[in-house]
Amino acid sequence: MNNTIFKIAWRNIWRNKLRSSVIITAVMVGLFGGLVASGIMKGMVTDMVNNALENQVSHIQIHNKQFAENNEVGFIIKNTPAIEKKILQNQSVKAVSSRTKSYGMASTASKGSGIMINGVEPDREKKVTMIHNKLTEGGYFTSNKRNRILISEKLAKKLKVKLKSKIVITFQDYDGNLTGAAFKVEGIFKTQNGTFDEQNVFVRKRDLDRLLNLPANASHEIAILLYSYEITPEVLPEIKKNVPGYLVQPWYDIDPYLQLTASLTGFMLSIFMTIILLALGFAIVNTMLMVVLERTKELGMIMAIGMNKMKVFRMIMYETSLLGIIGGILGMLLSWWFTVHFGEEGISISMVAQGFEAYGYGSVMYPVLELTDYVQVAVMVLITGVIASIFPTIRALKMKPVEAIRN
Repeated sequence: MNNTIFKIAWRNIWRNKLRSSVIITAVMVGLFGGLVASGIMKGMVTDMVNNALENQVSHIQIHNKQFAENNEVGFIIKNTPAIEKKILQNQSVKAVSSRTKSYGMASTASKGSGIMINGVEPDREKKVTMIHNKLTEGGYFTSNKRNRILISEKLAKKLKVKLKSKIVITFQDYDGNLTGAAFKVEGIFKTQNGTFDEQNVFVRKRDLDRLLNLPANASHEIAILLYSYEITPEVLPEIKKNVPGYLVQPWYDIDPYLQLTASLTGFMLSIFMTIILLALGFAIVNTMLMVVLERTKELGMIMAIGMNKMKVFRMIMYETSLLGIIGGILGMLLSWWFTVHFGEEGISISMVAQGFEAYGYGSVMYPVLELTDYVQVAVMVLITGVIASIFPTIRALKMKPVEAIRN
């Protein structure tokens, strides 16, 4: 009997093809727009988080506790090679790189700018960050000569320099004395974060260590790359055991904004789709209420000849739910195609790229939607259809067969 009621409901939907098509199209377009907007937002956030982890933060960082508070050169991590060796024994660790860091002033004949100087070991750093893949000009420490520097496009324009230009960098050494040296530009890079680009330069660690007069085997920061950022909470306690006395921070403590943004994405998807489905639910209720009022006499007749109220309830509920489900399936299929297509090719926003890059977003958007997102939306569509069927059904069940036939 359930199949019979379902068949009747299915046929009733297509008795007025235009009206049913309009409401199905509305649901389809609404869901498509909501899912595409959510996918773009999620893709931008994912890209921003990955970019920050790959180029700036890494998954875990180790510092001297005092250095983390005020970035003074004198607060170092001692015996860095031994610490790196211990950390690399952990099977969850993909790569480790130690860095020397110092605030300084980059100057040319015409301009000056405050910067963070990052002294890196090129071979190790290539395994932890992707700066070597962000070069737009020049090479990644290809020359063995002293005092070579990588700067960003943004900083190069600000300082009015190009490849092979010289930049004078001044900073305080380990003993608190003012020191500096001239560095030749070997490479120019560009990441998705304009603020990071303007404030950071990269030099060889051995060159910066010599100028800072640091003790042997010392560093200011040890960056750790795991095989996945999701396992950071599990690996963190083990890393802390290997470096007692030092500050060990996961990426979500180093940059809380990243964690907040990543965690809010799923929540925003739910809120966004709830608002859209709420609006579509009212449209379905309005349509089905019209259907019930138009079929007053018909509903009175079928109740008069023996169809009980529970069967009438199921019939109208099936009709209402099917309108939402059909539109929902079509909308999800359309959004799936869009996400797959533009997830590979990307959507260029070069016209507003400068503003987005200031917040760490790229100039190309890659929509991202996972299976769990579609399952979540499918459940929401089903619930919306059931809820939307309640009011029209109650209206139908209040009818008295004799009065309905007369009217």
